[in-house]
Amino acid sequence: MPRFLSMAPRKLAALVAGFIIALVIIAVVLVLVVFPPGIAISPANGASEINPSQQSLEIAASHWGAAITSVSVLEKKIAPDGSRDNGRIIAGHLQNGKFVAADGSNPLVADAEYTVTVSGTVKKIGLSGIADRQVQETSTFTTLITPMPVVSKDGLVVKNGQDLKLQWNIPISSFNYKLDGVKSTSRVSDDGRTAIISLAKFEQGKKYALTITAATSKNGVQMNQPVTATLSTPPSLGVTFSPADSVTNASTDAHPTIVFSEPVSNPQMAQQLVSIEPKVAGSFSWPQPNELQFVPAKSWDHLQDVTILLKGGAQAFHGISGGFVDRDMQATFTTAPSKSIDVNVSTETVTLLENGNPIESYQCASGAIGSPTPLGDFTIYAKISSVDMRGPGYFAPHVPWVMVFDGDYTMHGNYWATTFGVRSSHGCVGLPVETAHHIFNWVPLGAPIHIHE
Repeated sequence: MPRFLSMAPRKLAALVAGFIIALVIIAVVLVLVVFPPGIAISPANGASEINPSQQSLEIAASHWGAAITSVSVLEKKIAPDGSRDNGRIIAGHLQNGKFVAADGSNPLVADAEYTVTVSGTVKKIGLSGIADRQVQETSTFTTLITPMPVVSKDGLVVKNGQDLKLQWNIPISSFNYKLDGVKSTSRVSDDGRTAIISLAKFEQGKKYALTITAATSKNGVQMNQPVTATLSTPPSLGVTFSPADSVTNASTDAHPTIVFSEPVSNPQMAQQLVSIEPKVAGSFSWPQPNELQFVPAKSWDHLQDVTILLKGGAQAFHGISGGFVDRDMQATFTTAPSKSIDVNVSTETVTLLENGNPIESYQCASGAIGSPTPLGDFTIYAKISSVDMRGPGYFAPHVPWVMVFDGDYTMHGNYWATTFGVRSSHGCVGLPVETAHHIFNWVPLGAPIHIHE
């Protein structure tokens, strides 16, 4: 048999084998091109409203040539205001194409955002042939959002004349609540974003326990658990008068002032809510947002009683936090007299002053060593034409022209003394009888007396 005939079957077999190999390579290439290998994550990136009771986290290598090497699942809880916490990595593993927690359960929960990162290898065609290539797939999705009220850490505040408006993270169709301590009614806004609770009565400075027991969103989702918060009403607006009530010796240039515990939200009401007695020309001003001042057109008279009257009630001044002056208030001060007395125990002199200017000066006898006259600023608050005086080791009947300035300490006529200008009394300021009579008639009650060295 010729040699070339014996070689033909071998060549034919080789050709057939090469053809088959080429077809396989072409098929693999076609599969890789038409159906490229990859890693599939479900739910897909950007998905929302995933119901954990109906859907699991599925991760699979799609088509031939893909392999998964690692899975990381980051869970961030979504607060009612839409914010996310710092998150946590869920411990788990793949089981039959699903990512499950360590105990085999579905780790997905409502009100959460998940970022799933899957690393693996896929077959890729290159100039050098088919090779493994490292890939990473990521999917971020959110689960079903349940209805929850948006409550700050400081609780809820309702102001006088206003309803409580409780915001929700998603529109609701209905809600149930319990409010202890006050009757109320409620409704849901048309857009479903606000639950409106109206108090039957308003009292300042109250705290109530509010519990949202149930709620249903417009898409039928139920609230997971009750939410408890504190509902507060603002405290009343505090008031301080200056000069304070019962103050005497106020300056004739005093500007009656009301200081509030916080800035006032309706300062334009000053003319309607505050009055001054006696009625005098002047104007109101607000040197500070919480300070109302009346500036008279001219100085007050000496020894004049001035009363500041402030109206209270729900229509009165309101603070920026919502509280108001809860009742009518007033304060009366008295301006200083034009007359005053200066006592110098070093020179043993009593000086009479008008409007701060000395007009007369007299010798006196103040307290001796061991029974000194008290030093300081006092007021002549009582005048007695005659009184018996007694103390340790002495008795003086019918002491005339007594002007009381500090308990038992007085200025008076001293009929038993023959010399003045030295410290010799039991603590009072002694004067010649005629001098004491003159000052008694000259000085008004409420006049200041300044005693010093």
